[in-house]
Amino acid sequence: MGDFLSQKAALDAARIHFPDFLASRKKALTLEAWLEGRQYDHSEELDADDRAYGRAYSPDRNTTAEYENLRSLSPSNFAGLVVKSVTQMCHIEGITRPGTEDSLPIWDTLRRNRWPSKQNAIHWEAVGIGLAYGVVFPGVDPITSEPMARMAGKSATEMLAFYDDPDDEWSRFAIEATKTTIVDERTKFKFSGWNVTLWDAKVMHHIEVTGDGHSEADWKYLSYTEHGLPVPPVVQLGNRVSLSGKASGEIEPILPILRRIDQDLFDRLMMQRFGAWQVRYIAGLAKPDTPEAQAAQSIKLRQEDLLVSTSPDTKFGTLPAASTQDQVNVTDADLRMLSAIAQVPPHHLLGQSSNLQAEALAAATEGLQRKAFEFRLNASEFHEQMARLAAMVEGDMDIARAWDLRVRWRDESSGSMSQAADALGKLAQQLGVPLEMLWERIPGWTDDDVNRAKELVESGAFEKLIQQIVSEQSNPQPDATQQPADQQGDGQPVDEAQQ
Repeated sequence: MGDFLSQKAALDAARIHFPDFLASRKKALTLEAWLEGRQYDHSEELDADDRAYGRAYSPDRNTTAEYENLRSLSPSNFAGLVVKSVTQMCHIEGITRPGTEDSLPIWDTLRRNRWPSKQNAIHWEAVGIGLAYGVVFPGVDPITSEPMARMAGKSATEMLAFYDDPDDEWSRFAIEATKTTIVDERTKFKFSGWNVTLWDAKVMHHIEVTGDGHSEADWKYLSYTEHGLPVPPVVQLGNRVSLSGKASGEIEPILPILRRIDQDLFDRLMMQRFGAWQVRYIAGLAKPDTPEAQAAQSIKLRQEDLLVSTSPDTKFGTLPAASTQDQVNVTDADLRMLSAIAQVPPHHLLGQSSNLQAEALAAATEGLQRKAFEFRLNASEFHEQMARLAAMVEGDMDIARAWDLRVRWRDESSGSMSQAADALGKLAQQLGVPLEMLWERIPGWTDDDVNRAKELVESGAFEKLIQQIVSEQSNPQPDATQQPADQQGDGQPVDEAQQ
C-alpha cells in the first residue's frame, strides 16, 4: 500500500524515477508502432537506432527513390493480427459474486463509464505492449450531476506504476506524464517539457518539468488534488508478469520473426520489380561508327519482328525471368513459424479456412483458446480491482471489501450452435442442471438476453406464447382467401342436381 507523500517527497520521487518512466515510454512507443503497422514511421522521441528498428534492410549506397518506395511497401501488420486474435476473445459482460446470478449494481457504474467499450483498448495495449493501466477517482455524472466514480484507461506510453514488492496488490505510487510546451514568463521563450502527475495514497501531485528533467532546477511543484482513497487509485494490467515484476507483451518476443517477414516481402518486391522480366540480348553485333548509322540500325522489337544479322559471330538470346514462387514459399514458412510461436491458427495468417469443418476449426484454435484464457486470468483481477475501487468511491463498502467478485466473460468459442445446443441439452436432461444456469452459456447471449429470458419466464409470457402456438396448430383457422366448398366462383350456391 502506498504512503501519502509530502510535496518535497513527491517532487524527489518523481525526479528520481522519471528516467525509468522515459525508458518504459520509449519501449512502449516502439511496440505501439508495430501494433499499428507504423514500424517504418520516424518518431522524434526515438533516436536513429530506434527509428530504424525493424526496417527492412537495403543498401545505403546507391539507394534510389524506387528502392525507398519498395521498402515503404514492405511493412505488414501481422503484429496487430496476433494481438487482435487474443483481444477479440476477451470481453467482459458483467460482475457477479457467488450465490448471485445477475450482475451486481457496480456493473452499472462501469457501464456509465463506458467500460464495455473501453476494455477493448485496455486489453489491446496490455496484450501488445505488455502493460496498461486503469485509474478511478471521484467525479460526477455529466448529465445528472450526481456523484459517481469516474474510470479511465491509461496507456503505458503515458503512465508507469512503481511497487515496493512485485506481489503487492497496490502500487507505492504511479507517474503519469504528457508532453507540453512551457513558456518562460520573463523571456516568453518556449521550451518543450512535461506535465507530470504523481499518484499516491490520497493525493495527486501536479508537477511541471522543463526538458527531460536532467537538472533539479527543471522541476517545479505546482499543486495537488485529493482523490480521497487510502491507496493510489491506479490498477496495473499485465499480459504476462514474472515473479520479478517484469511484464512482457505478445509483440516483443516475436519481433525477429516479424522483421524477417517484412524483409521477405521487401526481397520479393525487389525481385518482382527488377528480376521478373525476360532480358533480350544480342552478342557479336558490330557497333556502327557514326550516330547516323547507329540510328539506322537501331532495332525496335515488336511481337512479329524477325532479327537478322549478316555476321556469323552474332548471337541472339534471352535471360530468363526470376520466379517469385520460391520467395512466396519463404514467406509462408516464416508465417507458419509465427503461427507456432504466437499460438495463432495458421489459417488466420495464411487465409486458408474456407474448407474447415467445425471440429477441425475447434482443434486449430485450441492453442489460441488457451492463450486467451491465460490473459483472462490476469484481466479478471484487474477488472475486479477497478470495480472495488469504484465501489469505495461511491461508498459501497460491502463491494469494496469483496474478495470474491467474479468477472463474467463472453463465450467466444468457435464451436457451432448445434454443438452448443446438444451439450447444453445433455447437461439439462442428464445432469439436471437448471435451465436458467445454462442460458449464460449460449454462444452470443449477453446479460441483457439472459435477463430478458428470465423476465419472460417469470411473467409467464413465454408459456403463453407456447400455448398460443400449440393452440393455433391444433385448431387451424380457415384461410380467408379460400372460398367455401358449397359456393361457386361467383359466390352462388351450387345446385346439388348439377353436381
